[in-house]
Amino acid sequence: MANRYSLLLICLLLTACIHKNKSHIALKGVQIKILPLGRVKDIQIKETYEVLKDISPTTEVLPAQDMPAFTYFEPRNRNRADSLIKWMSHMAKPGEIYVGITMQDISASEGKHEDYGIMGLGYCPGNACVVSSYRLKNKKNFTKLVVHELGHNMGLPHCPVSNCYMRDAKGGDPTDQETGFCKKCSAFLLKRNMRF
Repeated sequence: MANRYSLLLICLLLTACIHKNKSHIALKGVQIKILPLGRVKDIQIKETYEVLKDISPTTEVLPAQDMPAFTYFEPRNRNRADSLIKWMSHMAKPGEIYVGITMQDISASEGKHEDYGIMGLGYCPGNACVVSSYRLKNKKNFTKLVVHELGHNMGLPHCPVSNCYMRDAKGGDPTDQETGFCKKCSAFLLKRNMRF
């Protein structure tokens, strides 16, 4: 009889320890830092915050900053997204993801194009991404771009499903057709305890 009580006590202690560790991991989470770059409309900041705080309750909006001069590409009058990401990556502490948002034109190298205009860029995986409304046809879809680039930061590649947030824009603006993450992308995020 004493052995049964000892076994029961050990099981209860192990269960309590496992539960405690899971809670600790769940509370640790990812902190998202929204960094407005240059002039950004208040509505874009607010909508981005509202979407991202549901993903990470500790999301915060940082004070707006000017675009760093070293990211400017004068021949095309735009800023290099890859340089912006590197800059923000150096500011990010462990467990933080910086999301730069702007209304200015941004670019990156794309295949044989040295400077290709884009709507956003996020390294896969990474701790920073940048999104611009400059090329976006319907400004109401701005948060879809933010979620797309954040998906890259979480490790998601582009997706062939036409209505998935992770669809490759391929030089266009498919955001009107995007309705959410497809089953495969959702499963990928859930495995990593990320709920969008």
